[in-house]
Amino acid sequence: MKDMTMIGIVGALTVVIGYVFYFMGSFLPIPGHKFIILAPFLGFMLFIPVQKVQKIGVITTVSTVFAILMTPVTLFMGIAIFLTGITTDLITLLLFRDYKHSWKIMASVGLYPMISILLTFFVSYHFTGNAMYKLLGNWVHITILSSIIYILGIVGAYLSSKIIYNRVASRQSSHL
Repeated sequence: MKDMTMIGIVGALTVVIGYVFYFMGSFLPIPGHKFIILAPFLGFMLFIPVQKVQKIGVITTVSTVFAILMTPVTLFMGIAIFLTGITTDLITLLLFRDYKHSWKIMASVGLYPMISILLTFFVSYHFTGNAMYKLLGNWVHITILSSIIYILGIVGAYLSSKIIYNRVASRQSSHL
């Protein structure tokens, strides 16, 4: 029950604080710019519940909360968020199998913003016909952008590891 509460809080905080990062991303004149700003933030936020629970499926659970909260904004955004969680967990299961090492958690959490941009473009283009995503150009540009976003997601997870978990570990050891 404690894990579900934490997952719900992380999902809600991701929406609230994510709006600030999403708004800040509006000022970058780069296609995919909002995801460049959001990637470290998403990596930072998702690392917390995944590190705590260490089970495949946590990202899908957080994404479900996130999607439910974002669906009133637009149904298609909710669909993209939900599919991102499922896809991230499936790829994690295939590539890493578990979360027994921190590097696996960081690598998995970094996938989330990268898959998010790819699925958002796919959903926006195929379901809404949004012409803006045609401006991205070719697959080379999308591959470079996805790689940058993946790296930034890992950086966010790494920072979460160092900022959150180092402090928690040092507080726990000082109380012993």
